[in-house]
Amino acid sequence: MIVTSLLIAGYSSQVDVASNDDFYDSALNVLLTERITLNGQRRLQNFVLPESDDFSSIPQDPRNPLTADKVTLGRFLFHDAALSQAARHTHNLGTYSCATCHHAAAGFEAGAARSIGEGGIGWGTRGEARRPDPSLPGADVDSPGLKSQTILNKTYQRLMMYSGAAGTGGDNEGLDDRWIHHPDAAANHLGYQGMESQAIGALSKHRLFEPEAASQLIRSHPTYAALWESVWAGNSVTTERMGLSIAAYERTVMANRSPFQQWLKGDLDVMSREEKRGAMVFFGDKSECTVCHTGPALSSMAFYALGMPDMPGVSPDPGRGGLTGEDRDRFTYKVPQLYNLTDAGFTGHGSSFRTMREIVDYYVEGVPAISLPPDRFPDQFRRLDLTEQEIEDLIVFLETALRDPDLERYQPTSVPSGACIPANDPLARHQLAC
Repeated sequence: MIVTSLLIAGYSSQVDVASNDDFYDSALNVLLTERITLNGQRRLQNFVLPESDDFSSIPQDPRNPLTADKVTLGRFLFHDAALSQAARHTHNLGTYSCATCHHAAAGFEAGAARSIGEGGIGWGTRGEARRPDPSLPGADVDSPGLKSQTILNKTYQRLMMYSGAAGTGGDNEGLDDRWIHHPDAAANHLGYQGMESQAIGALSKHRLFEPEAASQLIRSHPTYAALWESVWAGNSVTTERMGLSIAAYERTVMANRSPFQQWLKGDLDVMSREEKRGAMVFFGDKSECTVCHTGPALSSMAFYALGMPDMPGVSPDPGRGGLTGEDRDRFTYKVPQLYNLTDAGFTGHGSSFRTMREIVDYYVEGVPAISLPPDRFPDQFRRLDLTEQEIEDLIVFLETALRDPDLERYQPTSVPSGACIPANDPLARHQLAC
């Protein structure tokens, strides 16, 4: 028998939760509707991710409205390695795509501690065996020094990247003079929100877009030609339009079939008792998780320093401070979303945690791995008074209740060019058997 003492809405009660099925749902409902307040509203809907084809309910840049054909075009472009025509080495042309570092099997991350676009070879089963091509100089291998970030649920982020550098408005208001100095802000001058700015900038940053080759790709495949005419009738193929198409697709990629999302929509039996207990820990006061993680994606636009280890062998990334230039922002990083974390295999900006237990223990213990001035850490980063049972339940909630089991639905079975998904170098093609 599991007996727990909970304080909910001012009422303290010791409950035999092993024999009280109704308790879990009513208690969690109270936590979400009476104790968690978003924009003055108290309702479960505040946490619901919409259906991916319900465009009217998906946050979007008004200058890049979602349409079915634009999303379809973006989905193909995102996964098509034939788009990679700006490689530094000719034998790498057509071998990598956006999906190489953000694919469904890894929760739209890389599946490896360090992602590799151009200059990577091999694949394994979900990207874990991809490695630098030993014949290339290290500087020619496109392998960022921060863990690949998921595109999952990112439509709920106004600004993109760990630093929040990609995108205009919000916290980037008034930082125009800083954009020119930051590689992730290269497309901000176009005035789009983060998803669009990041997608446009990435096409150049990651050596994907070459104008003539991209135009040839669109013209030479009837599927692409028809979609382009439907979306961008009479307009030429440009980095901006390609990026806007990809961003439209990315905005529809959400973990809206996870057990917690189904529970929010009324299926009270889809979550296990352990998952519901874990949800009560997550949304309760003792864990303080919701100070940073809230809303449909369980994220926020805040930046925090938590002293997590950097990626071995690379220079520490200054995070938000790299954009603002302010000491108080150095080594602060944007709060991430929390769905399908276990699919990636790594968490933390330096890929320093391999299991959910490791990352939860780090938060529970509240001891930074990297030395920073004490006033740089948020008040919530301190040892948490959680029991072992509460920790175990919290881990179950994070691992299973927040995991959408069918992200493959966002990946096309094939792309018009016939390239292998999600990587197309010879070794990857062999390992993927395509």
